[in-house]
Amino acid sequence: MTVLDAVTRRPLPNVQVSVVGTQLGGTTNSQGVLHMVGVTAGAHTVRARLLGYAPVVKAATVTSGSVTKLEIGLTQSALELSAVVTTGTGGSQVEARKLGNTVANIEAPADAPIRSFSDVMQGREPGVVMLPSSGIAGEGARIRIRGNASLSQSNEPIVYVDGVRIDNGGSFGRGYIGTGGGGNPSRLDDIDPTSIDKIEVLKGAAAATLYGTEASNGVILITTKKGTQGAPKWIFDVEQAASSEPTSRIEPQYGFARSDTAAQRLSYHYGFPVQAFQPFTAGNFATRLFQTGTSTMSNAQVSGGNNLVTYYGGLRAYVENGTFTPSNYNWQDRGVNMRNLNNKYQGSLSVGITPSHTFKIQTSVLYADTYNEVPDNNNSIYAPYTVALFSKPENAQCDASKTSPTDPTYGSLGNGLCKGSGNPTGASSFGTIRELLQPSITQTARHFNGRVRTSYIPSAELNFDGTFGIDFTSQRSTFQIPFGNNIDLRENRANNGLASIDDRYHQEVTLSLNGGWTHNMSKNISSTLNFGAQGFITKDNDESSTNQNFPGPGITVVSGGAQPQIFEAFTSIVNAGYFAQEQLGYKDWMFATVGARNDYNSAFGKTSGGVLYPQASFSIIPSDNPAYNGTALSKAFQTMRFRFALGKAGRQPGAFDKLTTYGPLTSPLGGPGLVPANLGNPNLKPEVSTEWETGMELGFFDNQYSVEFTRWQRTLKDALVSRQFPVTGGFTALQLDNIGGMQAWGWDTKVKAFLVNKANFSADVYANIGFLSQIVTDLGGAPPLKVGGSYPRYRNFIKQGWAPGALFGAALPAACPTGQTKAKGGGLCLQPGQFAFDVNKDGVPDDATTLLNYLAVPRQLAALAPLLRDDSLSGSGLNNYLGKPTPDFQGSLGGSITWHRNWHLSTNFEYKFGHYTITDLTGAFRRANATNGGNTLLRAQTEATMLNPASTPDQRLAAAKVWLYQLAGLSPYDGLNQNFSGDFLRWRELSITYTAPLAWAARLGASDLQLTLSGQNIALWTKYPGVDPEINVYSRGGANSTGGGTNQNFGEAIDAFGIPLPRRVAFNVRVTY
Repeated sequence: MTVLDAVTRRPLPNVQVSVVGTQLGGTTNSQGVLHMVGVTAGAHTVRARLLGYAPVVKAATVTSGSVTKLEIGLTQSALELSAVVTTGTGGSQVEARKLGNTVANIEAPADAPIRSFSDVMQGREPGVVMLPSSGIAGEGARIRIRGNASLSQSNEPIVYVDGVRIDNGGSFGRGYIGTGGGGNPSRLDDIDPTSIDKIEVLKGAAAATLYGTEASNGVILITTKKGTQGAPKWIFDVEQAASSEPTSRIEPQYGFARSDTAAQRLSYHYGFPVQAFQPFTAGNFATRLFQTGTSTMSNAQVSGGNNLVTYYGGLRAYVENGTFTPSNYNWQDRGVNMRNLNNKYQGSLSVGITPSHTFKIQTSVLYADTYNEVPDNNNSIYAPYTVALFSKPENAQCDASKTSPTDPTYGSLGNGLCKGSGNPTGASSFGTIRELLQPSITQTARHFNGRVRTSYIPSAELNFDGTFGIDFTSQRSTFQIPFGNNIDLRENRANNGLASIDDRYHQEVTLSLNGGWTHNMSKNISSTLNFGAQGFITKDNDESSTNQNFPGPGITVVSGGAQPQIFEAFTSIVNAGYFAQEQLGYKDWMFATVGARNDYNSAFGKTSGGVLYPQASFSIIPSDNPAYNGTALSKAFQTMRFRFALGKAGRQPGAFDKLTTYGPLTSPLGGPGLVPANLGNPNLKPEVSTEWETGMELGFFDNQYSVEFTRWQRTLKDALVSRQFPVTGGFTALQLDNIGGMQAWGWDTKVKAFLVNKANFSADVYANIGFLSQIVTDLGGAPPLKVGGSYPRYRNFIKQGWAPGALFGAALPAACPTGQTKAKGGGLCLQPGQFAFDVNKDGVPDDATTLLNYLAVPRQLAALAPLLRDDSLSGSGLNNYLGKPTPDFQGSLGGSITWHRNWHLSTNFEYKFGHYTITDLTGAFRRANATNGGNTLLRAQTEATMLNPASTPDQRLAAAKVWLYQLAGLSPYDGLNQNFSGDFLRWRELSITYTAPLAWAARLGASDLQLTLSGQNIALWTKYPGVDPEINVYSRGGANSTGGGTNQNFGEAIDAFGIPLPRRVAFNVRVTY
């Protein structure tokens, strides 16, 4: 069998071919050829499909004892409305054109640089946003589909693999192990990406109604590869990759000597001249923590079978040593333990058994054994990279290594290092860099996902199936600080050692029973009824312990310390529901669907009972109406469809939120006790999202060009909000209540075009864009919620009437309206010639004369306190709106080129823009903080000018303006000079594949040989002044291991000392037998 491009006669590789009604099938090789054996004599129907082409069904007759040759021609099509998609919990499938809602089919190009599930999803579909957070190897991306559908619960979508719910968490547990917020792995990345056949995304409640409770944030359906009849087909992949950090975007640390004596000491220490009040740098202490990261991937796949049994199996090993390295700070061989490793060993197996034409059993198993080591990171005072960024070179000293108070070497080697202990980089107050490299943070996880599905098809009209599956994760995380870690005599944290462990066990049990009845009610009306029931049980146990103060080195077990602590938590949720859906079709071009699901959940309050989630949708395809052909409209648009869908889905509260609970209390005097914990609320019910969407698809120029558009709107009612009840009963903790509301709307547009299609050259391009607008409509009288709680640096709030996570903080007064002395609302404003200072404390903004008199002598920057804008007269100056952390627009663009039949290039760009504001906390510390940071070149120049006795008043005034408008920030001016536009365009992927001549492959005894050179995160275009606009302080589960809560949901776009995303180059060799 040969599959060709119908126009150019070019052979098409990777075409999925199947014989309808059998298990026979496979994919074509690089020459477009597929050999099938075991096909019975007689008439058959062959189906062929390939992304970017219209599927084809062709009849073939096989003669006994002979070889039947078949040629199939595929025609390029920018629309794929006849593609079969999954719609219900039982895996019921239907053509996409019959649905009133969209089902996004995400499929990465075969030669894309894919390392994980996160990479497969990145930048493929508008409205589906992957948030990578940092460049730490092994960190999993967070997922948001059409923004946020909850104010308090997890906003992650639920994920099914072959009909079984999978653990979608990602953290180091709920106990005593923290990383600073970043570096958390995703359990979704335990899935071997090479085992994935397709990914479908139900974007919102209108599409995900049949999945009921927890589906309001969307549903991701992963289908793994299955075997097909035929001889065994083997595929082997090997890949070697290297990664590097964008060090040019990380500014070196600057400082200046405040006296000639200090300059003399620093000159000896660094080995180059340092002059008083002249800014200098000793290099970049932060980028010394980077190296060229490496990774190796090996993969083997096999598939085949006969008419009774088919099989698919895969093994994959991925070993990565990230860009973070401690080796450059291991002078004197004192030992450093912190590393960044990401090792995954994954296996998959699928077996299909067909004992008769009416009965089938399909089993699938996924297994992953993973190991991660991550550095302490982000907003941790003990993170090496953070402290390296904060280092002040003028504070470097080696006093602990001085042989005497008058040691002429100052204890320094004269090359920027100390002879022994000391602080050679001027690290901040929490420890030296190499002291903070002593600990280690690790995680070992074993993840199993398995299921059995039985299908009974008694007739062409009836089908029944049942699925039972288990997903189980066993995860152990450790944190170790060795005995005697204060090797530079600065760190004062567990100097006698500390050991912590956290064991997490997560289990998902899924059971579903489903049926379908398809028949024609009349000549013109078709009917498809789907019905079924589904239940799942989710259990999560977390046990953690920590201990410190060990008797000596070498003891690392938790029981070896003298200050033990223990933590334990467990949750169990049971959900059960039943559903029915009826779809009516008229003449195969008009379709109407209605359905509903009724759910019961153990987390619902006693008075809430069950909840009903209804849905309805319509799909009209005028181009499938025979009367459409020959019309003027058909000449312009060869394909045309209009659709509408409306539905509801929910999200339940936590397992114990409805219960009144008490916690244990231990007294230092001995004896146990109880203390009020959770107030409880028997009326708790799920928060419910109602969503509608409408859209259209148009294909023109013989479907070589296409446009897809979707407009959607969501209303969240009974949103769960944490509020304070009266504390007279002793219950001081916040309690969830169904008092909130939120609205969101947006649109998605996708454009695709096949520009050229010739025998030796073809090219296609695509672009997509999504718009999102969200607003909190109701908090039920509860006060605003703040990300970070009492920590003042994060300025993200949940406020009624504003976008969730909106930023509020300090801003400078604006110019006074013409003829006015006060701002609108009565707040402070500036007259011409005034500055936002009040150095003489007369209550009036200072003019230049006042400031020049004040600056006649050296002044500390801290003495120049900015006046703040307070138009609302709140008294704090921190209620000014500063922006929102989510962009209006998000999308991607790219394309591919094939030339001379054996060269293929594909690329992908991703972008975000529009009222997109990032909190540059990294820059704020480096510009404004006098102790931790305050070390940019502009800061050093400004501060040196202010303190230099030789400076003139005019020079100090110019420096004061720089301080006011560019540098001043942090408490008590939180939000000032730290928020910037995060708009960016990133060249996300580029790959070039060469398909070798058959003669090359034949030398290896193979049928195909492909060589691919690829790159990832190749370039970044942005005006954001920070290191990377995609950095965020909280990674997946970084703020809350359950994925919910204010910090995890709305702690967005906070650049807090994170490691940037690295560039990556990979070379891959694939051989097929």
